[in-house]
Amino acid sequence: MMQFLAKNKIIIIISLMIIIPIIIFLYLKKAVQPVQIISNPNTANLILTEEFISQNSAIISTNGQIFQSESSQSEIIGMDEINNFELVDKHQFIYGDTIIGILKSRGFDISEAIGLSNAINPIIPVKLIQIGDLIEIYRSERDKSYKIILITKSARVAVVKEKGSYIADLISKPTKLNYVFREFLIDDNFYDSSIRNGIPESILNKAIELHSKNINFSRDIRVGTKSKLYFTDNQSYKKGENGKFELLYSSLYNPIISEEFFLFETADEKKDYYDPNGIGAGGMKIITPLRKLVETSKYGMRIHPVSGEEKMHYGIDYDAELNEPIFAIADGVVDFIGDKGDFGKYIRLSHANNVKSAYAHLNKFSENLVKGSLVNQSDIIGFTGQTGLSAGTHLHYEIIVNEKRINPNKFDEEISNYYLDQQELLKFFIFRKKILEDIEKL
Repeated sequence: MMQFLAKNKIIIIISLMIIIPIIIFLYLKKAVQPVQIISNPNTANLILTEEFISQNSAIISTNGQIFQSESSQSEIIGMDEINNFELVDKHQFIYGDTIIGILKSRGFDISEAIGLSNAINPIIPVKLIQIGDLIEIYRSERDKSYKIILITKSARVAVVKEKGSYIADLISKPTKLNYVFREFLIDDNFYDSSIRNGIPESILNKAIELHSKNINFSRDIRVGTKSKLYFTDNQSYKKGENGKFELLYSSLYNPIISEEFFLFETADEKKDYYDPNGIGAGGMKIITPLRKLVETSKYGMRIHPVSGEEKMHYGIDYDAELNEPIFAIADGVVDFIGDKGDFGKYIRLSHANNVKSAYAHLNKFSENLVKGSLVNQSDIIGFTGQTGLSAGTHLHYEIIVNEKRINPNKFDEEISNYYLDQQELLKFFIFRKKILEDIEKL
């Protein structure tokens, strides 16, 4: 019996000597396992620590990878019908933006932001999102659920969270977007040279419209003028036919002229053309209010010729004979007409781009003009006089922009073109740089 026990004891000891090292080895192997990294093109690398996994267990599988859900159009459509989503927020991408960062700033937790971003990625790679693309956030009052829509230049993707999974679906198919760049010298006239160089007529007409605001095509465009045109052609996958052309960039250069414009879309989804400094191309052009301009008093502080007070003079005074015709500087609507205190007989016109022009000390108004009357540029709106507080016959002339009176002599540089605000201007400069880089690659 003692021999049997001794023999079993030896077997147990030997077994423990084999099993214990194996257990220790397996434990140590698990303990020193390398930290796993999530590779996500839309965010900085995230270390999968035990704390991170516990906080984000909803989107991380057992092997440490983030789920990327299969899309289901029927499920998304069905959810729309039930939940009645309403748009609550939208954001246009600027330099440095990521989907995750945008969603976190809107109150989404990190797990939701990562889940939504990664559901989108298989359909539209998030690393390909460009400045100017749009993300929209919809919520349902019914159950407080949400839907995210990513809108790029070529496609729209919707994402919802349903039963713990993130479901993404392509809701509008991308078109084949071709970018075309043409650079050529004009050898006779702009129109014929453009046609010979393969410029679509719609792009040509847009370029002429754009540049003709400042350039006389019959006088300024000469042989040797360089033209650069960059535009898109949306083509159908099925037919391969030309679709809608859009002019993105246009420039004209010769020893006399130098002009270039970029098509830029602001955060409120308005597209317009801007020069390299961010000044709009759609500014209004004006004519002078009198046939002859003899300035007698400038814009700024002065001693009033009648009252003797030092005060701000918010316009320009022009010398004139009695009853000289006064012309509307641009198309507009009569905003005010009548007597206005020290200004005497006074008329104010409202023009495009929040611009107004005012004319004071008139002797009389043109017949049939009332508040609301439409006037065309160069129409006679009244005649010079000396009504109100005036030392002699003259025209007091003002320019008002966004209800602020500015120096009329600065109109060409301050008013005739409109400006982007500081935030939009920064985005424009980044956009301009990208456009020029894209052209260099073609």
